[in-house]
Order: sequence, then C-alpha cells, then structure tokens
Amino acid sequence: MPNEKTIHCRRSPFPSIDLMDDADIDHFVTADHLLMVDGTEPPSTIDTQVGIEWNENGFIVCFRGRFNTLRLAPPVEPSPHQGKTYHLWELSDVYEVFMGVDAARTLRYKEFQVSPDARWIDIDVDKNLGISNHHWYSGLQCRSVVDQEMKIWSSVIELPWNCFGQHRRTEDHWNINLYRATGAFHGDELLAWSPTGTGPKCFHRPEHFGTIIFEP
Repeated sequence: MPNEKTIHCRRSPFPSIDLMDDADIDHFVTADHLLMVDGTEPPSTIDTQVGIEWNENGFIVCFRGRFNTLRLAPPVEPSPHQGKTYHLWELSDVYEVFMGVDAARTLRYKEFQVSPDARWIDIDVDKNLGISNHHWYSGLQCRSVVDQEMKIWSSVIELPWNCFGQHRRTEDHWNINLYRATGAFHGDELLAWSPTGTGPKCFHRPEHFGTIIFEP
C-alpha cells in the first residue's frame, strides 16, 4: 500500500536563505514534527519540527529541534573542492532530507545532511543500482543556529531546482522524507517525518517517503 502521508509546501517569502536572519530561521513556520522511526512519539527533549517552502530557485527546508547535548564533528578539513564533510553522520548530530521526483517508485533520490555547526554533505542515491555517489555536488546552501540557553538547534537548507534536474511542474510527483539522527552515535536516536521502521539503513526506504503538496 503506498504511503499517503503528505507535507504542504507553501511559496516562500524568501528568495534565498541569504536574506534570512537568525530569528527568521529559528521561527520558520513549521508544518509537522518528527516521530521515532518506529512511529512512536520522541522524548520531549528531542522534539523536532520541520517545514518546507518553495521559490523560483528551489526548496527551503527548515528543522527546529530541542536538545540536551549536541554531538559535533571534530575539527576535520572539509573537501577542498566542494566544502562537504564526508561521513558527516558518523561524526555529528545531523538533520537530513531525502527527496526526489517520484522517488518512492524510481528508488532514485538525493540525500542532504546538515550539522549544528552548519557542516554538510550531499549524496546522489540510486537504490536500483545500489549506488550512492558521495562526490556529486548539488549546490546547496545551509545555515544553523544553536540557542544554548533555550536548548534549541535550528537549521535551514536551500536546495536548487537544478540539483534535481528540473524545475517544478504541476504533473510532477515529489517524494520526501525528513530525518534527525542524534545521540552518542548515529543510530541511538533516529527520528523521521514519515516513519520507516527500525533496522540497518532504515532511512533508505523510499517506499515510506511521503508526498509534497505544493501550495500557490
């Protein structure tokens, strides 16, 4: 049975995240919240909200989550060519976006991750071929804001249309899932907007991705 979960994607008032200040990011209008991957409610200490908007340049995806502590990557050098931090999910807490046109059927999608200190990685995934291209470059931009007093970590990711190979069309069927990996190591606490179930590589189950509904 296909996944019927949907997330509404409104038109953004921001043409770019460069025009958003920290308050805009921290108070981004969120559409839904994440559950544990098994579908249960997460502890209030890691409650996480998500929202997605679109503009002429692409998508803006925002996360806003509570935390007790944050795991940050050691001071390793990012890729000198692209700026990404390889294996980021092994080094740090991350928010993640898995997204593509008709991804639940084609099993092809893009993966994006951002950390509390705004490190990032992007990956082109083709489950049909069993390939994850870590050297692919999307042109994403991202920012993170950590409020240590309120114990809130917010991140925003800007994803250009051309990294998906096309602009939005009315007949397109976009699938998405939104994740958070937190805790002492990736796997301790896994959250998903559309629950995937537990087990190895549980984020990589596009049959559980939900659908984006575009608002004018």
